[in-house]
Amino acid sequence: MRGLSFFTRPSTSLLASLAALSFTVQQVKAFGSMVPYTGATCQGFIDYQVWLPDNAKVADIEAGLQAAGIDMIKALPDPCMSIFMSYACSSAFPRPVSTGNGNYNVLFACESTCQAVIAACQPSVNYLLALGPKVLPASPLPDCSKPVMGTEMYPGGGVPFQPDTSCNIVPCGLRNTDDANCGCGCCLPCPQTDAFYKPGLLEKSFFVTDILKGVSAGLALILVISYVVLPDKLQHPSNLILFAAIAACLFSSAVAPSYGNPARVQCAANGISPATSYNNKLCEAQGAYLLFGSISTTAWLSLIIINLHLHTVWNSNWLSTRAWLSHVLGWVVPAAFTAIAVATRSIGWNNSSMCMVTVESSNALLFAPLGAIVIPSILLHIATFAHIIRVSLQSEHSETVSHSTMSSGRAARISHRRHVINAIRIQWRAAALALVISSCVLVYWAFYLVQGTKTDMSWMSTWQLCIFSGVHSQEECGKMFAEGHVPNFVFMMISEGLVSTPGLWIFLLFFKGSIIQEWREKLSGWVCCGGRRKTRKQEDEFYVI
Repeated sequence: MRGLSFFTRPSTSLLASLAALSFTVQQVKAFGSMVPYTGATCQGFIDYQVWLPDNAKVADIEAGLQAAGIDMIKALPDPCMSIFMSYACSSAFPRPVSTGNGNYNVLFACESTCQAVIAACQPSVNYLLALGPKVLPASPLPDCSKPVMGTEMYPGGGVPFQPDTSCNIVPCGLRNTDDANCGCGCCLPCPQTDAFYKPGLLEKSFFVTDILKGVSAGLALILVISYVVLPDKLQHPSNLILFAAIAACLFSSAVAPSYGNPARVQCAANGISPATSYNNKLCEAQGAYLLFGSISTTAWLSLIIINLHLHTVWNSNWLSTRAWLSHVLGWVVPAAFTAIAVATRSIGWNNSSMCMVTVESSNALLFAPLGAIVIPSILLHIATFAHIIRVSLQSEHSETVSHSTMSSGRAARISHRRHVINAIRIQWRAAALALVISSCVLVYWAFYLVQGTKTDMSWMSTWQLCIFSGVHSQEECGKMFAEGHVPNFVFMMISEGLVSTPGLWIFLLFFKGSIIQEWREKLSGWVCCGGRRKTRKQEDEFYVI
């Protein structure tokens, strides 16, 4: 597995020593005294003067801890390691609290700390026990109903675990690096998600979707150039397709920084921390570019749906006379959300090979605007098709009626049906594009709604232990412990693949034979006629796209 060579695997003998772990103090005649803590084993956990029996030394107690296998605890993954160390240090070194006049109240280990050890370490211990007695002969977990280990030597016999109101609370400070992806003296390299699947699976799969994005961007660019250069394509409603193609080209071309080395946008410079606006400016730029392109593409496709509905159902040119409104929705609104994401540092790497808005901000900055655009558009599209179906079912019967026997109202209805049928004949590509892209957005949205809610990381420590032990492969450990807690691979690839294709769909639907013919005519005109040629008559002067 790439990068896992940094992990250090504990030896079997040390694993076995867990079963014998106990915390002892010397038999003494007197109760003891308060002394400074001068040891090393509990550094980072003990920040108080400790209570020791007479004639006992900190070094003696720590030697007993090490002989019993305390160093093995430090090789276990967090949170088990830090919680167990908190338990061990609070048990071995009671805390004295002055009550005045030279008297002290000695606080022993907390019952809550004991219970926390069981909760944090039980999965890891169960996994080690399942590997057999040569790895771990017995469970090292404490029994919280029995006295604190080692206290049998104190006057009065064993001391039970104490309630939180009067016990030795040792903070469970994680003693690893500050990074959340580090533990046991080693770190899981970025991108971390690669480690939870079959080695190389995500890297290869995202490479394929990245190539698909590049192809999509290139084809959208070809269509953009064609619409700009060729005549009759800058008028409404053809210009809606032009602007949608521009947006799709921007959206798909955002993948460019990921080519060759996705980690440069996925990760911080340390190779461990996931990229954010704070530690990777290339990630921030890519995420902003991608966010703008995604909202803009969706907005222009929504405008195509609105235009189709107005023209087909109401025979209205309302949108063509309000071009400014289209540009506000298609460019200004996406730019506003992008500016908010950049200003609030809400861009980072989540999964895939690209940066986008962070999970915490995705609802407000991505899915809320997409929902506000897509959901009404889909409902409008359904209404348009319902109208088309109703009109189509009525058309055959109505056409058999003589115009001489019709009322003016009935003749108007038949005229409207002919208009609807003609509109669909001319604009079926726009209808198909809107349907396909809306479906892509909905699948992408569904993936993040279902998979993005998986925030439980309690499985992580046991997965790490599985990797450390070397008994199972990375793929096997992923299936045993990560599966169900990380995004489903098939669902992830379907959603990622679909959102990689907007430019491809726009090209396939709108780069038709007539455009090829127009290119031929234009090229021949440049060669022989100085760029002059006759304008081809369109099927519908205003609405053909």
